[in-house]
Amino acid sequence: METNQNGAGMKKLFISCMIAMLLINGVFLYFYVTEKHDKEVVIEQKTSLEQDYKSVSDTLDAKREDIEQLRGKNAGLDKLITEKESLIDQEKQELANQHTSNTLTMNELDKARKMIAQDEVTIASLQNEVSQYKEQTHQLTAEKEKLGTDLACEEKNTAQLTEENTGLSKKVETGSFLQIAKVDVEAMKKKHNGQEVPVEKAKAAETLKVSFETGINKVLDPGKVSLYVRIINPRGETLEATAQGSGVIPETENAKPVEFTKKADINWTQTNKKIVVYWNRNITNPGTYRVEVYQSGHVVGKGAVRLS
Repeated sequence: METNQNGAGMKKLFISCMIAMLLINGVFLYFYVTEKHDKEVVIEQKTSLEQDYKSVSDTLDAKREDIEQLRGKNAGLDKLITEKESLIDQEKQELANQHTSNTLTMNELDKARKMIAQDEVTIASLQNEVSQYKEQTHQLTAEKEKLGTDLACEEKNTAQLTEENTGLSKKVETGSFLQIAKVDVEAMKKKHNGQEVPVEKAKAAETLKVSFETGINKVLDPGKVSLYVRIINPRGETLEATAQGSGVIPETENAKPVEFTKKADINWTQTNKKIVVYWNRNITNPGTYRVEVYQSGHVVGKGAVRLS
């Protein structure tokens, strides 16, 4: 009887030990499975964190490159571009430091993603401003080219008008000169009765009579007009005598001063005038005596007489 009781006690003790061992194994198995799962979760989170970090870092680099491409397009935006690039560099450096020290969290990555979203808005705004600046520059260039073309045309027209005005002025100036068609030159002698008669011999000549008509000229303004008569002897010398009103025309067509024999001042009324000038000195040499009539330095009439 006692032996059976001992056997039953041993059986109960064995069963209790087995149950205890099963419980212990169950606890160890639970903790093992839990720890393994936790490790797997941590590894998975770390892998995801690494991937997200690389993605965010690459995106920051891409956005910085996008911003850098806008530099130099508009001087007014370069300062803003530099500031934005500095913020991106700072954010990337902070993420890199946290990644190296294993303190990087999803919250920091989410913060960086929000910054990237803001960067995209900023980049779009900058691109729009650059596009508008290009359009304005293109428009200003076109307007400048048009202005240059218009200015060139205006200068051409002005030059043409100036040339036309110069030509017109020259025409008016030329038109203001008298056109004396004929200058009569005669050697004269007075008879006993005082009547003048023409002679052909130099020895018989007492005076040279120069006569001409001015003709009508409506361009030449009314007023005093001075005509200068130049008589040239056969040797090519100008006949002159200061006491009889001879002098010098200061400037003529050839830009040289010319001596004149006698001056005739007329009151010009834009109508035909008959002019007669006499000269009575140094006309004894035979040959051709030429006469030139000057107005404002221009020859307006010519004539000649040959004496034997």
